[in-house]
Amino acid sequence: MEYLDKFSVWAVFVIIFCLALLFAEIGFRIGIWLQNRSSDQRDTRMTGLVVGGMLSLMGFLMAFAIGIAIGHHGERKSMVVTEANAIGTAWLRAGFLDEPGSTSLRQLLRDYVEVRLDAVTDLDKFPAAVARSEQIHSEMWSIIEDNVRQGNDSEIMATLVESVNEVIDVHSSRLAAATKRLPRILGILLISAILVSFLLVGIASSADRKRDVAAIVLFALAFVAVLMIMVDLDRPQQGLITVSQVEMTNLLRQMTPLTP
Repeated sequence: MEYLDKFSVWAVFVIIFCLALLFAEIGFRIGIWLQNRSSDQRDTRMTGLVVGGMLSLMGFLMAFAIGIAIGHHGERKSMVVTEANAIGTAWLRAGFLDEPGSTSLRQLLRDYVEVRLDAVTDLDKFPAAVARSEQIHSEMWSIIEDNVRQGNDSEIMATLVESVNEVIDVHSSRLAAATKRLPRILGILLISAILVSFLLVGIASSADRKRDVAAIVLFALAFVAVLMIMVDLDRPQQGLITVSQVEMTNLLRQMTPLTP
C-alpha cells in the first residue's frame, strides 16, 4: 500500500473511518429514497443476503491480506537475526587475518552495522545506506583478495571468505524482505470493499427509517482497526508495530571496544 505512505498510520485510520461513516450515511439516504419511490415503504430492495455476502467477501479479503502482511513482518524479523549472526561470525573470523587486514576488516564490519541501524531509524537515509553498504562490500572483498594474492589461501582463510560472502548475500535477502509490500491492487480492493460494505449496510439500516449511529460507529471502528493493523505491518519501521533491531544493537555493542 505504498500510495498511503504519504500519510501517517493515524491519519489513514481517521480518513478511512470518516469515509466509512460517510458511505453509511449515503447508503441510508439512498435507502430512504428507494422507499419513497416504492409502493412498499419498507422495501429497500436490499436483502440481508446481499449485505451478508458483501461482508463475508470483505472478511475474506482482510484475512488474506493480513496473512500476507504478517508473513512479510515475520520474514523481516528473521532477516535481522540472520544478518546479525552473519556479521558476528565474519567479525570473529576477521581475527584470523594478519595486521593491518584484521583491524581494517573489523572496522568495516562495525561501520556496516552502524549504517544498517541508521537506515532503520531514519528512512530518509535508506538509499544512501544501501549505497554505502554495497561500497563496504567492495572494500571488504578487496581486503580478502589482497590476502589471497599474498598466498594466504589456507582452510582458515576459506572460512573467512565464506563468512564475508554470506554477509554480502544476506544484504540482498534483507533488502528484498524490507521492500516487500502488500500488492497495490489488494489494498485498493480492501478499501473499496469496506466502503461498498458500509454503503450497503446504510441502505439495509434504512428499513425502519432510523439511524443506528452507535452500531454503525462501532462497526466502522472494528473493521477500520483491522485494516490499520495491515497498514502498520506493511510499514516495517513506522507506526506501532516495528521490526526489532535488538540483535543488531547488541552486536554493535559487542563490536565497540570499551573506553577506559
